[in-house]
Amino acid sequence: QCFYLSFLFSHPPGTLMSLICLCGLFFVSPATHQLTCQTEPIQAEEGGDVSLQCRLDPSVDLRKETLDFTRADLNREDDVVHSYRHEKDQTDPQMDQYRGRTTLIHEDLIRGIISLNISSLTLTDSGLYTCYVPDLEAYCTITLTVGESAEFNTEFPSEESETVKKFVPKSDGCDLKKCLKCLFLI
Repeated sequence: QCFYLSFLFSHPPGTLMSLICLCGLFFVSPATHQLTCQTEPIQAEEGGDVSLQCRLDPSVDLRKETLDFTRADLNREDDVVHSYRHEKDQTDPQMDQYRGRTTLIHEDLIRGIISLNISSLTLTDSGLYTCYVPDLEAYCTITLTVGESAEFNTEFPSEESETVKKFVPKSDGCDLKKCLKCLFLI
């Protein structure tokens, strides 16, 4: 600090600005990374499988990084869905309900893509999933909605003449006139 004060009083004002700019070149801030995930809720069928995917921008090889998928909506300390450390999947911190049902796709990590597959979905798997890379301070949140298989039985023909299943919420006795009134605000 004394150097800066003596420099300030012994040199013309423009020289100090040059020194500040020059010093700024040596204090480069680390690159910032951002994880991006699907913003719309992912809808999946009970008993089925789902893939939760995040992309790191700019892309880097994530194989040596620590990665965590947690359930943000549970408000518990042991909310770990899947953990990856020291280039290996870690099952110790994982919640019991996810043991044996999650798979991290290691081949995607080299491209900066984090893909977590969850199999044999249950209704309790619905919720907010946070993907976090601690060393890069990068995270994103994905919403997963798991519906009963009866909720997927409504079929609609598509323009290409194939049948498309749509997610339709289950109803406990809907009055068609009331539903139409709500939908069309009649």
